[in-house]
Amino acid sequence: MRFFISLALLFLSACAQTSMQDINANNVDRDNRHRAELRVELASAYYTEGQYSTALKEVDTALAIDPSLAGAHGLRGLVLMQTGQDKQAERSLREALRLAPENPDWQNNMGWFVCQRQSAKAAMPYFLQALANKAYSSPQKALLNAGLCSLKDHDAINAEFYFQRALQFEPNLVLARVKLAKIYFERGDLAQARRHILVAVQSEKVVVEDLMMAIHIERKLGDRAAEKSLVSKLKRLYPDAPKAAGYFGGELDE
Repeated sequence: MRFFISLALLFLSACAQTSMQDINANNVDRDNRHRAELRVELASAYYTEGQYSTALKEVDTALAIDPSLAGAHGLRGLVLMQTGQDKQAERSLREALRLAPENPDWQNNMGWFVCQRQSAKAAMPYFLQALANKAYSSPQKALLNAGLCSLKDHDAINAEFYFQRALQFEPNLVLARVKLAKIYFERGDLAQARRHILVAVQSEKVVVEDLMMAIHIERKLGDRAAEKSLVSKLKRLYPDAPKAAGYFGGELDE
């Protein structure tokens, strides 16, 4: 009897030691994941600022800590894409999707890569997969990219559809507004073109080309007061821009 009791005690002791080892291992895994995620956050900040070499160092450090972190692979793919390292970028983006196949952000990013480097037709399924995910917190990104990709394929009808849907989620999405303005301008629908470009020119992100389009639309519509106001804004924001100088010299024709 004592023999069986001793065996039982040894078994329980071994189980307890194994459980403690598992707990410690899990704690280490959680700590590593947290450290890696912090590195990815830092890398993302550098990426946003255009500091790609520093971003790449940080994301590689994150992957050295935790190679299974899908977000690190995804961000690495974006950084490499920006630096023209396409083969490595594609490998990283595909690894992110392998680790998190249902993640709409990585599906969207993979779609954008394929659109830019391969073909618009091959990219669209990635955008549609991202949009099919009801948990996607920023569908306007995939919709905008789908619209831009459609334009690359000379498909203004679908581009219009995707841009309009993107605005349902983010009404002040400047690039969608600008692209819609151009689509309607080329179609001869000046009222719709004006409606979209005026939202864009009121944005802090307004660029010379947006203002020039707005001026051209107002000139065609015959609204001289609106045209004059936009020219003043153009002079104030971009006094040295060559295209602005062209307009001031009277070179903007109908």
